[in-house]
Amino acid sequence: MKTIDSLTEFIKRLDESELESFPKIIKSLAIPFSEFEKYATWNNDRYTSNCIVRTDAFELILLCWNKKQGTPIHEHGGQKCWVYQVNGEVAECRYQKNEIGELSETSKKKLTAGNLTYMDNEMGYHTLKNLDNQRSMTLHIYVSPIDTCEVFCDEQEAFVTKELVYDSFVTTG
Repeated sequence: MKTIDSLTEFIKRLDESELESFPKIIKSLAIPFSEFEKYATWNNDRYTSNCIVRTDAFELILLCWNKKQGTPIHEHGGQKCWVYQVNGEVAECRYQKNEIGELSETSKKKLTAGNLTYMDNEMGYHTLKNLDNQRSMTLHIYVSPIDTCEVFCDEQEAFVTKELVYDSFVTTG
């Protein structure tokens, strides 16, 4: 499959394709950092979530991370999720619940620009954290939009349902 080097082409390919083709399309991404800059917003206290496009079939969200920002441990509300590392370095840690409900780390990997990872609820839980002392961006590709997910709350030592909101919303498809 031909390399996809623009957001416009990526969105067009997803729009014209069936769900079964999404993995192959996503694996052909080689979109430069410059394509994402106009969608980026930043917050000194937490990462930001910027919706690039939302359709009934898929959703593209650009997460913008200042240094050392990260997510809580979470699942994906039943959705398939690919993460494309736009720039910088992010660590992904994966977790499973044992038979008594305790979480244990199962793997850890570092994503650098151009890397891709995949996650769904059957695989367990994960967290992402910016490793850089500078800003990083990740593109999150969801099959069907995601409105809520289960997030581990340290204070309650349990998972809670979190309604997801955007810091910016560009368009609907």
